[in-house]
Amino acid sequence: MKIKKAIRKIKYYSPISIGMRTFKTWIAATLTAAFSLTPIIGNPFYALMGSVFGMQNTVSDSFKMGIGRVIGTAIGAFIGFLFAHFQLGSPPAVGLAIALAIIICGLLQIKHSILITITLCLLIMFNPDREGGLFNYAFFRTLDTAFGVIISFLVNRFIAPPNHLKSLIIELEVLSTLTKKALKDSNKLPQLKEELPMLALIHTNYQADEKYDNHHVSNENLCRTVDACNDLYFHFKHCQVSDRVIKNYHINKINNTLILLESTLNELKGVI
Repeated sequence: MKIKKAIRKIKYYSPISIGMRTFKTWIAATLTAAFSLTPIIGNPFYALMGSVFGMQNTVSDSFKMGIGRVIGTAIGAFIGFLFAHFQLGSPPAVGLAIALAIIICGLLQIKHSILITITLCLLIMFNPDREGGLFNYAFFRTLDTAFGVIISFLVNRFIAPPNHLKSLIIELEVLSTLTKKALKDSNKLPQLKEELPMLALIHTNYQADEKYDNHHVSNENLCRTVDACNDLYFHFKHCQVSDRVIKNYHINKINNTLILLESTLNELKGVI
């Protein structure tokens, strides 16, 4: 909590945006760079790239993206090793190596790792100074990347981990307040519409990291509330019709959503 408060103060007084992800990336990169001074890491470039790409908005994404980077690095190392070993360095061969990297990453659904895959592949193919031999160079560059990814994941998991549940409570409170105001003043509808995607994003992040969360929350009730909130703007727009029956129907839906919102908020606040 002290770290998060410090970050908020920095963000308040800084002319640029500094978020928790930036702060934790700095920690992960600093730790990786420190380990680079030891024999554990052979090439700081790959380790640092792994630590930077491994830092994501959710712990789950850090794991998935990190694993993808390691697999992509291994693929690039393997392709680069094969082409360099058989001395395939002609322009058509280089194009083929790049195409293979793209195709394999696509098949494995790690398209976010295409760039690092191609980068390592080309570095191995065209690096004349490969200390320890071609195979060792390819192998240890993969290990360097994996080390950086592991550091990034551990930092994101244990240093000020994302508190998606608290973010959900704050967003639901905002929506509850806006909904009540919009019932009296239709000018609040644009603001309500802008907030709804934020709720969906926070809920998605919460679901992604749910296995890392120690709080016990009814996911069924939470999903029902989020779905009901997503329909709020639809109901408000239909309240503007002249037909009284239709108007009352949608107003009832909005009031029921408010009741559900309050109930869910009480539940969430009770577990924190």
